[in-house]
Order: sequence, then structure tokens, then C-alpha cells
Amino acid sequence: MAGTQVALEAARHLCQEARVVLTSLRGGPPNVARGDLAQDLMDARALVNRLLLNSTSETTSVAATVATSIDTNDASASTLKTAQNEQQAATGDEEDGDAVLVQSPKRMSSLPTIEDVGPCARPFLAVVMDPRAAGPHTLVALRSLHRLLEKGSLVPNSQHCYKVGLEPLTKGVLNCKFEQTDAGADEAVEMAIADLLALMVQIDRRAIRNETLMDAFNTVFVTRNTFVHSPALCYHFEDVLTTMLRVVFEDLDTLCDPAGKLILEFLVNQLLHTPFVGGDDEASREAQMAHDATRVLCLRLTRTALRTGFSEMDNDKLLEALAKFDESGSDEDRSLLHIIQDDLCLALLMTGQAIWAFEDNNNISPGFISLEVLSEICSTLSTLWTSVDLRKHLVVQFESIFTGFFQRALVLLRQRQNPIDSISFHANIIFDASTEIILECLVDIMTLHDHNQTVAQGNGGSLESLFATYDCKMRRSDAAAGLMIELCRCCGSKVDEEGEIIYTPLSTEGSATPDNTAAAAPPAVDTPNPDASELGAGVVTSPGLRQVPPHLKELCAEVIIGGMKCMFRDDHPTEETKLERRARQTIFDGKVMPSPQSISDLSRAQSVHLLRSIKSKKRLMRKAAHLFNKKASKGIAFLADSGVIPDPVTPRSVASFLRNGIVVGLDKRAVGAYLGEMGKSPVAGKSPPNWERDFFHKEVLETYCSLFRFENQSLLDGLRMFLACFRLPGEAQQIDRILQAFSDSCSRLCEEGGQKLFSEDPKRASDAAYLLSFSIIMLNTDQHNDNIREDRKMTKKDFIKNNKDYGRDITDPGKELPKEYLSAIYDSIREEEIRTEGEGASGSMTVERWKDVLRGSVDDEADSEKLPTIHDAEDLTELVLEHVWMPIMSAISALWGVKQIVVDPNAIPTESGPSGMLAAQGARLGMDMAYDMMVGVRNLGRTDIFLKIFDCVCMYTGLLNYTANTSDRAWTFANSVEAQGAFILALRIARETNEDIGVEGFKKIWSMIFELRDLKMLGGGVSNKNTSIAMESDPDLLKEPARKDWNSKLVNKGRTNEPQEQQSSGLWTALFGTSEESQENTDADNRQTNDDNNTIHGKESHIIWDDIASNSDEGERSEDSLGSNLEPSSASIEPSIGAHFERHLLQEDMLLSQQREMLVTGLERVEDTQTLGISPRGRVRKRLEKCCDYVGLVSDSRFMDDGGLCTLLEALIALLPDSDSICKSDGEAKIPDEYPISPASAAFAEVLICEIALRNRDRLTMLWSNVLQAHYSARLSAIAHTYADNEDVQWQILSGAIEKSITGLLRISCCAVQKGQVPNEVLSTWSILESIEQGEKKLSLMNWFDLHLGEGLWRITRCVDGATKLEASGWNGLFALSYWCADRGCKLPPVRSILIGRSVGLAEDDPSLQAYRSLHFLLNASEVKDFVPAKGIATIRCLTAAGNNRNCPKLSIAGLDLLHMFTSQGDEATKTNDFWQFVWKPVVEGMTEAIGLSAYTSVRQHALSMLTDLFLEKQAGFIPISHLCDSLGKLCIPLAGRGIVELREGSIKIESADELMIELELCIGLIFKPLRHHLKDVVSEGEEVILLVWKPILDVLKDILNDPSSNGSKEAGLPAEALRSTNELTVEHLRNVVHVLTDFDILKAEPQTSDDITQLTWDAIESMPPCKEFVKEWKQGA
Repeated sequence: MAGTQVALEAARHLCQEARVVLTSLRGGPPNVARGDLAQDLMDARALVNRLLLNSTSETTSVAATVATSIDTNDASASTLKTAQNEQQAATGDEEDGDAVLVQSPKRMSSLPTIEDVGPCARPFLAVVMDPRAAGPHTLVALRSLHRLLEKGSLVPNSQHCYKVGLEPLTKGVLNCKFEQTDAGADEAVEMAIADLLALMVQIDRRAIRNETLMDAFNTVFVTRNTFVHSPALCYHFEDVLTTMLRVVFEDLDTLCDPAGKLILEFLVNQLLHTPFVGGDDEASREAQMAHDATRVLCLRLTRTALRTGFSEMDNDKLLEALAKFDESGSDEDRSLLHIIQDDLCLALLMTGQAIWAFEDNNNISPGFISLEVLSEICSTLSTLWTSVDLRKHLVVQFESIFTGFFQRALVLLRQRQNPIDSISFHANIIFDASTEIILECLVDIMTLHDHNQTVAQGNGGSLESLFATYDCKMRRSDAAAGLMIELCRCCGSKVDEEGEIIYTPLSTEGSATPDNTAAAAPPAVDTPNPDASELGAGVVTSPGLRQVPPHLKELCAEVIIGGMKCMFRDDHPTEETKLERRARQTIFDGKVMPSPQSISDLSRAQSVHLLRSIKSKKRLMRKAAHLFNKKASKGIAFLADSGVIPDPVTPRSVASFLRNGIVVGLDKRAVGAYLGEMGKSPVAGKSPPNWERDFFHKEVLETYCSLFRFENQSLLDGLRMFLACFRLPGEAQQIDRILQAFSDSCSRLCEEGGQKLFSEDPKRASDAAYLLSFSIIMLNTDQHNDNIREDRKMTKKDFIKNNKDYGRDITDPGKELPKEYLSAIYDSIREEEIRTEGEGASGSMTVERWKDVLRGSVDDEADSEKLPTIHDAEDLTELVLEHVWMPIMSAISALWGVKQIVVDPNAIPTESGPSGMLAAQGARLGMDMAYDMMVGVRNLGRTDIFLKIFDCVCMYTGLLNYTANTSDRAWTFANSVEAQGAFILALRIARETNEDIGVEGFKKIWSMIFELRDLKMLGGGVSNKNTSIAMESDPDLLKEPARKDWNSKLVNKGRTNEPQEQQSSGLWTALFGTSEESQENTDADNRQTNDDNNTIHGKESHIIWDDIASNSDEGERSEDSLGSNLEPSSASIEPSIGAHFERHLLQEDMLLSQQREMLVTGLERVEDTQTLGISPRGRVRKRLEKCCDYVGLVSDSRFMDDGGLCTLLEALIALLPDSDSICKSDGEAKIPDEYPISPASAAFAEVLICEIALRNRDRLTMLWSNVLQAHYSARLSAIAHTYADNEDVQWQILSGAIEKSITGLLRISCCAVQKGQVPNEVLSTWSILESIEQGEKKLSLMNWFDLHLGEGLWRITRCVDGATKLEASGWNGLFALSYWCADRGCKLPPVRSILIGRSVGLAEDDPSLQAYRSLHFLLNASEVKDFVPAKGIATIRCLTAAGNNRNCPKLSIAGLDLLHMFTSQGDEATKTNDFWQFVWKPVVEGMTEAIGLSAYTSVRQHALSMLTDLFLEKQAGFIPISHLCDSLGKLCIPLAGRGIVELREGSIKIESADELMIELELCIGLIFKPLRHHLKDVVSEGEEVILLVWKPILDVLKDILNDPSSNGSKEAGLPAEALRSTNELTVEHLRNVVHVLTDFDILKAEPQTSDDITQLTWDAIESMPPCKEFVKEWKQGA
């Protein structure tokens, strides 16, 4: 029932469509409206209706009914044939036997059913094929058939009766005839035909015979070209063709599918044989447009076929197709792959090269083929390349494509001449457009890679794949390296892969010469130019050559960058390969490529890596080829000596070199010259090398000819192929020898030889071939020599006559050459000249040369190459890098405007280069290229190449070139955005790579930063907008007034006069700022102060390290001043470093343009006008601030490893003058020659050393032991032990570097104590101060750093927590520093006071005051006060002296308090003898010293009081008796007595009587109170111990109580009352002591001996006048 329902639906649809067609016919003429066509349609409807009515009552199916009806039809075949013949006669149509029979259903019984179109489709097809039907009628019939097939009402092999035969239906549609009415209707009919054909192919393309299918495809193709004027129709027909082609290629059974082969061959033949029409006339242009449209269509369809048929085609099927054809050799087994290999690639190459046909033919105008064709060619090539499996079988083809198409485009781009007229200008525009398309294709090929696999895995990036496939094969050209070199040369490179200068001769290739038209000029081989060093540009070029346009240079750079990035990204080596790479670093020893002198070194040729071995041998062959081009014998000798060819040299090895050496630069003229030479005959006494002998030359020529594959081609084709490989020499005898050898070889193998066309005898056949070949050469010269008039040229008749019969000695009877054969040769030579084109990029591909390329050499199979191992494949990235890095760096230098000959790190930027956006483009491209190179090389592990590239980038900045003065260097750098870009890049790489650049790399980085500082172009940075690298993280150790004074003295060499500031108009400065010229003049004037010591770079004139801006107009401005408000929003893709810099340049240019366009209204503020007047130097500084993170170079050192951090510091230290040089005067000091550093930059370097150390304080221990200790110790020792006679000499030596080395050590000392890392090691460095020996004429440089050291000491001591970790060495250093500060404070001039005699306070930064603060802090801090050693007592004693000398008694008093604090350390019970010896006793000595030296009453009284208390306080009970007696007897008692005497005598003046009495009482108390307090303990020790104290007391009392008048003094210093009081007080104290001694039975009434204590006491007392009256009383008490 389902089948019945389908049939019913089909019947209804058939009736409807028949009615539609009938309706259309009835609108036509009577013979159509009521003729056979209409009747057949009505009969068909009646049949279908009758069947539908009968189907409701009969049991049989509709299908059976219809079949019975058809079988019982009584029409005969003869009747049908007669009707058809009558119809054809009526219409005048002369169709062949392929016409389809069409009749009404009731006359169908005799028609064959297999090939029949089907009963239901016949009426519709009759309307289509009948010429009487008009266009609208035919269109309706076609559309009806389309709907019937599309809906399924007519289906091949259907289960119901309404079947249709697609083969006859297709033929019928192809034979469509109709009466044309109007253009619109006709176009609609053509569209309907195309749609119907496509639909039938889609339904079942295998039901249609291949020939019919090809006819359908061809019909639509031709129709499309017919309606090329209508874009809409063209697009429609293209879609139809694409649909038909996709159906066929999606349904391929094998690569030998006939339908696919027919279609692809058709498309390729269209490409090959569509003529090229040149000319400027309208007809030529129209014809060329039509041909280009055909090519475009063929290329698009071909690309669709490739994508459809080969997208899932694996390598096994391709290999199977090749093997099958190799076995049979028949055309039937020729597969699609063979069509692609032999024909498609040739068509693409030759069509692509036709774009440059006007280069060789002046009669052809530019635009020989359209840019659209070229674009489609490039797309097709890209499709072929991206099909990995297919690409493996197109090795030979792609070699020619990359060298002959892509490289040739680049060569011609470089050789373009500057336009001289409108024609050449137009030609350049067209050429540039075509080259742009080619470069865009290269970008796609090089960069669009999925990176899923590497070359080792079978699908690597394009660059390494090219290198492995071609460059690493002996018989292949260097496609990868050659392409990269040409790309680099288009960017301005001047060197090849060896780093040698490329010399381009002035002469270029030309056409054949009149003397020898079979030979053309050789390829333009780049050879070294001996005079290149004298050329500014480094290469000899024609003066008319133009520069590569910027947009094309951009694309070249994009190809280079993309190719290298993909190569680096695809590098995924195994661990074994990584180990080999690291081991090979030692082999390279800093050299990537061998120099030409060492190129014969076989150590590289014997590498265990196959690819490296091949490249080494190939490099040797290239060297041999260059030598051969100059002199053949030298080239062959080099091959033998280097081992490239075996020794002894054989003719076959030399012939093989000549045959295959073209790919390594062998000159075709040199090959022809050697082949034509006769050689040297034997001479007695001389023995030339074998390769110069005559027999050897003959064998080489014969062997060379035998290496060609002349099978299955004609003599003419063989001759063309033979002469394409070398250039015939000019001498007739040489040509004769060469052609004779060619004839001997070719006559046996060519088609004529197989057919015995010349002769049965091989010798005669060879002679005939020789004569014919010579005649062809002569004909070629005759026909294509412009110097021969047309009427003098050889005619075809003459050529046939001359060559038909060569005489009975050569031509066999009846074997004359056929006239048709000779005529074809004549026509071929006349149409196409035999030319020896240049090879690869230097010439155009010909069919003959293509055949030779595909056939290859005979010895190719015998000399098969080994397959590379996986490690070889993984080594590709490194190998490619070694061959391309130098050309790339040369290109970068050209983009940056560097004047250089080779890749030289010492190259310098040009003084003037491109300006505007061209310079910005060069900067961007160079930055991106260099950045990607360095990042990739570093990741690859080739540190040697990385460092060389980095060195080049640094030198290209120009900041390391010091051959000009400061002004010129500043002008050069400020006007070169390329140099600025190079600096930005170098800084970026230094931050990212850290230790990889090594000490030398960081030296360059720091040197460039210092140069920017000297040029006043160093500002802040993007890391922190509020800080600058030229700022210290800690506050300055000097106060602002002191800093100004220091800088003034530093600049003026100690002179106190301030330098005169430049006078300028305030209004002018406000409006426009100080001019650069005036600043430069000022700098020049300053440099004249010491002409004898000046250098050309003027570094010695820069003094102040943080003076980074020279003028007010160049100072820091608001962010809006240089366009920060123009910052775009962040993009999804981070811009490259070059794009980021270029964006800033664009923003800056936009802002400056807007400012220049602003109208002056007179209402502007001064700040606004000043911003507009910013100088170029200021702009550069702001520009670099936005792109350079100077501060990050220091701050990010925290993330470096230990080795990198040490490297960073070592580089800084290495730039500084050594410690001996830094302490020499200006006349003696010498600035380093390699990296000269100014005094200001030297100070800056010291600051940076300290800053880096402080940023890495957690690793200070490591830094100090590895780097800093040696540096700061040497610096401090040199400074401390540098002496001078006077201050003027000292200021000639002093510099900012000396100051900053001192302050740096102070800051690091503070950090070390604070963090507790190596505090003892760091602080012990200051012990050097103890070794300074000074005198009146021996002044140390350290004398000028009192304020620095004082502030530094205070900061160090504030770090209480770290001080607890100090050991003896640390404390010694700290107190050496504190003693120096106190001592220097003591030696400073007294502080002046307005009131004479009044004390004043010291300045806040006074060194002695800072020393006091520091010690006071330490002694009062609970954490550390018990750890402070006694060495600090010496400092305090110095402080008390400083207070007296500096007119500051407060300092002395404060010092005395500090002395007393030392005695309170620790528990009294635990104090050892060392404490009393080294602490307590020095304190006593310090106090007594203060009493004896101070001129201030307050100081003396304070010291007396404290000294007395020292003996009376709690801990006094623990004082050892020996120390007690010694201190009292030798220090305290004599001091007190002397003080009383001086007061009494008036030596010490005290205005106040109260103060006088106080001091007297204190002195008397010091004499008696300690003794009374400790008398019991003293007595217990015996009389001898008592005498140690008692005797000094008695001696002192004699002086005190002695009457002044008795000594002849007329006037005492004390008032009488004071004197009386003193005596009374003294006597009272003496009485008390005597009574105590008496009580202890020490004193007796009478002495026991003459010298005992009793006798001594009473004698002394009796000598004292005030005591005489008490002697008796005291004795009685005893």
C-alpha cells in the first residue's frame, strides 16, 4: 500500500507539471500549441489518469498496469526514426548519433528500455530538445523536470513505474534547443539547464557515464564564461560547478576515479593552455579579462577539489596510487596525485610567474594577469601545503614553488627601480599589489599551524618543515634559509646565513645574446664584495633601486616573526635531546657558525646528528661552488681536500657535482665552460691534477649527459631540458663537443631513437641527432635575434630542406626525416625560444626545466639519503636558528637605522634616519622581531646566540657609543625612536631573563641607564609613578641645608661660592622654557674649566647623581601633558612590545598636533604655555617613563635567584672605577674606556648597589659574603687611608661616588642590624676607621663625612632588636664608628654664642650629638643595655671633651651621665674583676678627666658629685680594695686637691660665691667621703693598703691648708670668708678621719718606728697651720 501511495502521489505531480507545460505551449504559435509536443503531454496525462481510475477496481498494481500499457503500444521503431529524421530536416539541425529519441507514449513500444529516458519524462524532454519551442516554453519544461526529480516523482531505479534514465536525460538536456526570444529568457534557460544538470549529478552521479558527466561539467563551465559580463549569473554557475565537483570528489573510490581525473585534468589544462594576452589596447584588455576569469574559476574549483577529495585521504592511498602507476605505466593508472604532481603544480608556478612577465618583455604591460588570479594561485598553494599527506608527495614541486615563486617575488621586490615616469610608477603600484598578495600567502603558510605536532611527529611548523625537507638534503636547494634571507633582505639585511656581506652585482639577468641565444645570463649569485667595507650601506646597489615600501616591509617582518614564533612554539624536545643540547654548548665555544676560513673543518661534517652532518657537507659544497665559479680547478680541489667527494676524484663525482650543484650556487656559465673545455694534454715534466686532463674532461662530459633522463620524450624536448641546466659557451668548438656528447646519449633514449627515426645504426643515429641539434641551436639564434631582419630569417621551407636528408653517410635510404616532424620543430622553436633561465629565485620555470625537475638525476636513487632520527628532527629548531639569526639581526639593524656592514654589536645608529611614522614602524617591527627572537632563543637554551643578539640590541641603542659629545649624543638619541625602542626592548629583556644575560649584559644595561642619566633623559617609570630609580628609598642622611652645601662644594671643588645661575627672561622661560641650545652652551662652558682633562664624551662634567632634569621645562609634568588621558581601554589581546611603544608614539603625536592647532586667545595660563614648550629631551624622558620600568629593574631583583642577583650587582661594581682610582684627583683619575661612567653616574651606581641590597635584605648574608663585603671594604679602606695636605686637594678627590659608597655602607649596616643578618660582618667593616692616622698635614677624606656618619650611626643604633645579636666584632665596628663621630665632633670649631661665656646647643646633625644619641639609646634600651661593651666608654669620654671644646657643657654633662650608666650594668654580686678593671675604672678615669679638663663649673661639679657617688652608692661595697685604693690615691684625691688649690689660687674663675663653695665642698667631699665610707675595708687590709689612700690625702691637705701668704702670694684667689670656710671644713673632715683611724688603732699617740703611719700622719698635720692647734688634742685622743 505504501508503494501504491507513492505512485499515486507521483502521478498527481506528473499531471500537474504536464498541465503547467501545456499551459505554456498553448500560448505559443499553432504548430506548438496544437502540435506533437502538446499532444504528447496530453497523452501522458490521459495515460496517467486512466491508470489512476483503473487502479481503484483492479487488483493489479498501477505499476503493472502502466507496464502492460507500454508493452501493448503498437508504435514501431521505424516510424519513430522517420519522424525524428523529418523533424531534423525541418529544423535544419545536423545532430550526431548521440541524440535522444523522444516520442509520445503511444509510440514507445519499439524503444530500448535500458537507455531509455522513461515514458513519463519523454514529453518534457521533447519540449526541451525541440527547436520550435521558444525560450519560455523550454524554461517551463526544464523547471518541471527539476521539480519532478527534486520531489522524487521521477526517480532512477524507483519501485513504481515513473522511473527515469539519468544518462539519456542528461544527454537530452545537453542537447537542449530552443527559439531565442530575449536575453533575459535565454539567461533563465541557461540557469535552468545548469541547475537540472547539477541536480541529476547530485541524485546519482554514477548513473551517468563519465563522458556525459564531463560534458555536463564542460557545458556549465563554458556557459559561465559566456555570461562573464553578468556577476549574478557567474556566481550562480560557479555554485553549480562547485556542487557538481564536490559530489564527484566526495564520492571518490580511488585516486584513479575516471570522473575525478577528467574534471581535474580539464581544470588544469584550462590553466596551462589559457593564453596570456599582453598589450594596452582595448581588445587585449578585454581578452585578458576573459582569460583571467577562466583562470580564477579553474583555481577556485581546483581548490574545492583538493579540499574535498584529499581532506581525509591518508598517505597509504597516495602511496598505493603511485605504486600502481609505477608498475603499469599506463595512462589509465595515472591518478589524481600524478595530475597534481605533473600538471597542477606546473600550472600554478607558470601562471604565478606570469605576473612578472613584463619584467622580461617590454611589449607586455603590467598586470599581465589579474591580482584576483594571483590571489587564487596563492590560496591554492596554501591549500596544497596545508594538506600534510599530500605535501609529502610534492617535495620536488614545492621546492620549485618556494624558490621560483615566493623567493623570486622577494628578489624582484628588492630590485625594483625608482619610477621615472607614469608608466614605471603604475608598474610599481601593480607589482607592489601582487607582492602584497604573495606575502600575505606566506604569512598564512608560516603562521597558521595548529601546533599539535612537531616535525618529529610528522606535522611541524612550516619553517622547520621546509628546512628539514630541503635545506637538510644534499640535492635540494636551501628553501627555508633562502626564503628567510630574502625576507630579511627586503627588511634591509645585508648578510647571509654565514654572516658574510651579500654582494649584489649591478648587472641583472638579461635575455639571450645574439651570439648564443640558447644561453641566458647566469643567476644573480651573491658573492662577497672586496670593497664592501668602504660602502656606507654595506652593499653595492644600483643608484636607481628604490626602498621596499613600508607596507610590504611590514608583511616581510610578519612572515619572519610568525615563522620563528611557530618554530619556537613547536619545540618540545625529549630529555635526551635536552642533554645533548647542553653538552653541545661547550662545542660551540661562543661561535654559532664557522668562519669562511674554517669552513673545511670536517669535525662538523662528522657530527653524530645526520642533519647537522648534511648541512655541514652542504656548506662545504656551497664553498666549493663559489670557488668553482671563479676557477673550476680550485673548486674541484676544495671538494677533494674537504672530503665531500672521494679521493681519487672520479669523473662521475665531478659530473654529479655539476649536475646537482646548481642548488648550492653553481653558476650555469661556469658549468658550461667546464663542460666545453678540452682539458690539458700530457706534457713531459708536468703533472697537472687529473681533473684538468683532457681524458678526464671528456669522461665528465659523457657522464654528465648520461645523468639526464631522456626517455619518452622527443629530441627537441631533451635538448631544451639539457640546455636548461647550464649555459652553452661561446666558442663553436666547445658547443660542438657538448652537442656531440648530448647526441650520443639522447639518440639512444629519446622517442626518435626508439622509433628508429634517425637510423638503425646507433652511430648514424647519433650523427643525425647531432646535426639536428646543431641546426635547432642555429634556428633558435636566427629566430630570436633582434639584430636579424625578418626577411633574412630562416623559413620553415629552408629548415626542412637543410635537415630532411644529411647525406648517405648519415641518412639511410628511405629514412629521410618527415616533413611534419621538422615542421613541428620549426614551429616550436619559433613560438618558444630555448633559454637558459636562472635557477630558483633567479629565473622563470619552463616546461622543459619542469620535466627535468620531476625526472631528477639518474644518480638520485643510487645516492639515497638516510632518514633522520627523532633526535635529528628535534634538533631542527636549533639548526634553523643557527642559519637565520644573523640575517634576522641584520634586518633588525636596518629597521632601526643602524649603520653597519655585518652583524656587529659595535654597530652604531645612523645620524639621520626615517622620520615620522616610518621610524615608528621600523622601531615596532625591530622590537617585535628582536623580542620574539630572544625569548625563543632563550627558551631553546642557546645562550650563546641569545647573548650575541642581546649585545647587538644594546649597541643598536647608540647609548654605548661615546664618540661624540653630550649634546650630539642627546640630539641623536632624542631624534631616533628606533634607538629608543631598542633601549626599551633591552630593558624588558633584562628584567625577564635575569641572570641569562650575564655580567656583560647587565653592564650594558646599567651603562645605558647611566648614559640616559647623563643625557638628562632618565625619569621615573611605570612601576611606581611617584618614585624614580634616581631616588633613595631611605631619607637622605644629610639635612637639606647640609645637602645643598655639600653639592655646592662638590660642584665647585670645595669653593664656597655658589655657581651663577643662567639668567633668562622669566616670561620667555614661562612661555617656552629654556632652550636646548642654551643648555648645551652652558654645558660646553662648564666643560672648559679643565680642558686638559676633558674627554670627547664629556662624562667628567656630570657631578650630581640625582640631577636628572636639566631645565625647568623638562621637569616632571602632569600626566596629561604627554597624553596619558589618551590611553585606550584594555584590549582582549595584549599588544606586543613594539605595538605598545608605537601606540605611545601615536598618542603623543596626536596630542602635540592638537596643541599646535589650538588658537592663541591670550587667556592661557602660564602652566599651559609651559607645557606646550616641552623640549624634545623632555618628551623622550616622558616617553621612556611610560614604556620602561626602571624601578622594576631594582624592585624585581627580589624574584631573581641568588646567581642572577649576584650577577646584577657584579655588573654594577664592574662599571665603577676601582678603589685606587676613585681616590685620585681629577688630574690623576681615569674614566674607563669601554663603558665610561661619569662621576654622577658612579654615585648613581653606588646608590643602586645599596638599593638592590636593601630590596633583598632577606638574602643580605649571601650578598655580603659574595659581593658586597669586598666592594665596601675596599672602598672604605681606600677612602679612609687617602690623605691630603689641605682641603683643596681633598675636594679635588672627593666625588659623589665616594659619598654614596659611605652612605651605602651605612644604610646596609642599618639593615643588617635590623634584620639580624650578618650584622657583625657588616659592622666590623667600620673598624677600618680605627686605623686612620691623621696629623696637621695628613688629612683623611673621611673628615668630610662627619654628618653622614653621625646620622647613619643614629639610624643603626635605633635597631635595638638586631643589636642583641651583635658579637665583639660587631660592637667593635659600631663603637669605632661612634668614636669617629665623637672625635670628629670634638675637633670641630666651637659653636659661637652671642653672649660670651654662655653655652649653646649643638646642631641636630652634629656628629658628636648623634654619637651621644646613639649611645644614650643603647644604654637606656632594656633589650640591649646589658650587652653594650665597655668600648663605648672611650666614645663617651670623647663626648665630654667635645662638650668642653665645642662650648656645649650640656653635652659633657650628658656624657658623664652615660659614663655612670655603664657602672649600673648587671647585678653587683655577679660582677667580675673584668668589670671593675675594664668598666668601672675607665668610668672613674673618664669622670676625673672631665673634672680636670672642663672649663665649665657645672661640668666639674656634676663630675665631682657623680664621682663621689660612685664610691658611696650601693655597689661600692663590692669594689675590690685594690681598685678602690688605686682610683682614690692616684686619681680622685690628687684631682680634688688640685681643684681646691686652683680655686684658691684663682686659676679657675667662678663668679658666684655659692657656686664656689659648692665646688670646694664637692672637692673636699671627694677627698674624705670615699675613704670614710670604705675605711673599715681598707683598714682590714693592713697598713700598707691604708697608706695607698692616706698618704695622698695628707699630701693634698698640705697644699690645701697651706697659707698662701707663706708662699709669697700677696693676693689669694678665694675671698677670706671662703678660704676660712674651706679650711674649717677641711679640718673638720680631717678630724673625723683621724678619730676613726684612732678608733681602729691605726693611729697612736707615739710612733713605733720612724716611718710608720703614725709618724707620717702627725708630721703632716703639724705642718698644716690650721691644724696645729688640734694636734695635741688628737694625740691625746689616740
